[in-house]
Amino acid sequence: MGSEAETVTLRKPRFLCLHGFRTSGEILKTQVTMKWPESVTRKLDLVYLDAPFPCQGKSDVEGIFDPPYYEWFQFNKEFTEYTNFDECLAYIEDYMIKNGPFDGLLGFSQGAILSAGLPGLQAQGLTFTKVPKIKFLIIVGGAKFRAASLADKAYSTPIQCPSLHFLDPVVIHHPKGHTIPRLDEKGLQIMESFLERIQKMAFLTPIPSLSIRAFCTKPSAKMADRAVQIQNPDSISYLTQREAAEIDEILMGPLGFSVDQLMELAGLSVAASIAERVLAICGPGNNGGDGLVAARHLYHFGYKPSVCYPKRTPKPLYSGLVTQLESLSVPFLSVEDLPLDLSKDFDILVDAMFGFSFHGIPRPPFDDLIQRLVSLRDHDQTHQKSPVIVSIDIPSGWHVEEGDIGGEGIKPDMLVSLTAPKLCAKKFCGPQHFLGGRFVPPSVADKYKLRLPPYPGTSMCVRIGKAPKIDISALRENYISPELLEEQVEADPIDQFCKWFDDAVAASLKEPNAMALSTAGKDGKPSSRMVLLKGVDKDGFVWYTNYDSRKAHDLSDNPHASLLFYWDGLNRQVRVEGSVQRVSDEESEQYFHSRPRGSQIGAIVSKQSTVVPGRHVLLQQHKELEEKFSDGSLIPKPKHWGGYRLKPELFEFWQGQKSRLHDRAADQNILSILRVDVILCLVVNLVIKLNVMSDLSLQYSPHEINGQQVWKIERLAP
Repeated sequence: MGSEAETVTLRKPRFLCLHGFRTSGEILKTQVTMKWPESVTRKLDLVYLDAPFPCQGKSDVEGIFDPPYYEWFQFNKEFTEYTNFDECLAYIEDYMIKNGPFDGLLGFSQGAILSAGLPGLQAQGLTFTKVPKIKFLIIVGGAKFRAASLADKAYSTPIQCPSLHFLDPVVIHHPKGHTIPRLDEKGLQIMESFLERIQKMAFLTPIPSLSIRAFCTKPSAKMADRAVQIQNPDSISYLTQREAAEIDEILMGPLGFSVDQLMELAGLSVAASIAERVLAICGPGNNGGDGLVAARHLYHFGYKPSVCYPKRTPKPLYSGLVTQLESLSVPFLSVEDLPLDLSKDFDILVDAMFGFSFHGIPRPPFDDLIQRLVSLRDHDQTHQKSPVIVSIDIPSGWHVEEGDIGGEGIKPDMLVSLTAPKLCAKKFCGPQHFLGGRFVPPSVADKYKLRLPPYPGTSMCVRIGKAPKIDISALRENYISPELLEEQVEADPIDQFCKWFDDAVAASLKEPNAMALSTAGKDGKPSSRMVLLKGVDKDGFVWYTNYDSRKAHDLSDNPHASLLFYWDGLNRQVRVEGSVQRVSDEESEQYFHSRPRGSQIGAIVSKQSTVVPGRHVLLQQHKELEEKFSDGSLIPKPKHWGGYRLKPELFEFWQGQKSRLHDRAADQNILSILRVDVILCLVVNLVIKLNVMSDLSLQYSPHEINGQQVWKIERLAP
């Protein structure tokens, strides 16, 4: 992704609104919503903050707006001395840290004075050092600081970020009076032009997020060592039956977990590990409850589980789980209703009959159910189709510590250990072993000296041991996605892209703006690389790069390219083809200075696609430039850096669909189930086609109606 690893999100530009002298955030909000049309306010995310100090005198709005009234700081008559000014800045910055990030400031009256001076003070490193750079300003009324010591720093350079001023006669007329002005026709045009400009910049503006940044930063050496150790199952702690019981008692005692909470976490861990046509065979205890919860999660994940629950526990917790599943129309099958050959109707069998507290010999009907699972291994020996068996925590019938003592018990393909693996897991020889125990508190891990692996990202389970070798040619994915129907498709492909991009952001997918950029030079040899989308509108897709890089040379020789977005979590991809041209120097300049200063310096240092003597050279150049611009002065954009815009000529929207045409060979493991993909594409290319390999094809063709080009949607034979 080049030199940028910023997290992005699609949103409205977010402004922190600073109210006028001796008024309030609520008063400013009332004035803005009353005076400015919805066509303006709906394009902004406005947050109104009250000043830190109660009003210390008469307010000009008394009798017009109700108290309370506040002021940002105090000052003398000449406006040359200021009291509580530093406290005011610290108060605003603290609010921005706790409630940010914010793109810009909207200031009125005394708030406008602050808004106009803060970008300069921030550039000098005198305030707002812990929050992102102020990118946009809307200034309504106000004045300048008159104290030379403050004014020299606040106004050392003109405001560099895009700003809109309501200061008659500058930009938008502001009538006399302590109020937010209404927008006349000319003012509304100026405002909408400004909003369009900043939306292009803020549409995909980087947002530093502490929660997201934690997943993006490089792991420490200690964490890297621990991650390597997961490959060795012997490095993981294994629990005895007594230790497992004691940990459960601690979790449900002083640590405040309830049985249903632990059951929810356990069931989610199991559901996150499996898929397909599932039968959950549930016993009467907590292990059976885990299976019920897993079945519910699997339903919501888009799969079709069934449940066999022959000995129902008459407790509210279990009755509630049954009611939840019945409300989802999840079928409950009696032992008698189960087919003799379970391999005919199910791809996966969840063994949730007995957990670590079970001892003795299984009684009916569970003895028969266990034998049915055992007999499925005979299918493997005759190379017949056989469902995958997933055991929760303990393969039912195994000894918790000694495992399958007689060697005639269930041989699961997958074991999902909970909290920490039990000793019997050392005897597990199947290809897939996962651990679900993200809920274990450090105090419990320390007490029992548990060595547990780190959980990647937001995963609820983690693999123990190396992944089994699989046949790459047999890897298929049975996509679970909602249908893409003609009546649901936007008429404009840009609108359809934005709709899908919104979905990718809402799903919290990592870097949803990451795209593969493919180019070809005059020799016709293609090359691809990942870059980050930084803007999209009716004119096309924008990204920024080094003009001396290989991709730039390719585009100079052949100004055509292809973009590919792939959103794995949604089973979607979008391909865009078109002509490419550089964006204006002004647009590149604006985006360059919206980036963090470190990224600006990196763009100067990095001569992409060129050979360098070593990393130490780049680090030295970066250090020298950091020192050169340490005074906060403006970093000039290098001539070799700027943006490109691809003007779309073809769109293809693809969404994976489920197919019933799948099967699997007897010797395949759980990750190697054969499936056939149903491909759903939407192609826009003057004539736009949507092809579904099963039952849906749509064509988008341009037609002229009343002098306007519109897209006509027609169904085609597949």
